[in-house]
Amino acid sequence: MKRISSHLILLIFVLLLIPTFSVWASDYMTISTAELKSKLDAKENFLLVYVLGDIEFSFEHIPSSVNITPAEIKTTDKLPPNKDALIVFY
Repeated sequence: MKRISSHLILLIFVLLLIPTFSVWASDYMTISTAELKSKLDAKENFLLVYVLGDIEFSFEHIPSSVNITPAEIKTTDKLPPNKDALIVFY
């Protein structure tokens, strides 16, 4: 009985979170690699952010990208002041 109730509580918790994830996902768009290449080739104005660590960034990254790790995202000065600017994370 206790096992069933713990599974039921977990199920309810997950079901309550599903709408939250869809709201978060609706705030962001996904672009394909072809779209990204097109933007890079056209020299469109956007910020390209590499999200892994400094070591990985030093080995390989897309030219013109900047390195901002998830731990730095709230404190970095590398993000544009314009909140409507396009930022692509990879």
